[in-house]
Amino acid sequence: MVDSYLPEDELKAFIATLPTRRLAAGALIRNSQGQILGLQPNYKKGWTLPGGTVEAGEAPQVGCFREVQEEVGLTLEPGRLLLIFHGLQMGIWGDSTYYIYDGGVVADDQPISLQEEELEGYRWLNLEELEDYFSPVQALRLRQAYQALESGQVIEVSN
Repeated sequence: MVDSYLPEDELKAFIATLPTRRLAAGALIRNSQGQILGLQPNYKKGWTLPGGTVEAGEAPQVGCFREVQEEVGLTLEPGRLLLIFHGLQMGIWGDSTYYIYDGGVVADDQPISLQEEELEGYRWLNLEELEDYFSPVQALRLRQAYQALESGQVIEVSN
């Protein structure tokens, strides 16, 4: 256990009062035309990037590319961090921090193998049509992540 001035039972009780935050991560994967890989989940409305919830004891980048492999069957070289989004008071999802990483460019003939338990479909999306698939805030975040690719910056935003 952690060194503490408190007895272990009091320390555990104190820790239980601290806020928790869910971590998730997605990969901005592109094809040769610069389109973004979008996924249609079966458990919520709207679309998402390949990626998902970061598990306990797992770093966000590791979790992101593990989820990419599970969801679409792509084993990619983990790319750099592009954007961090702090989603505060997100309804039933609670507070969360979402990381977007560079998933690189995949070959146009690269097969996509969907995880059928969670996903209904995928599409390669142009930047101009993101609002047709994502909420306005999500579309903005994806455009910001795309801009971070070109600028070399890491962008940090909150809702």
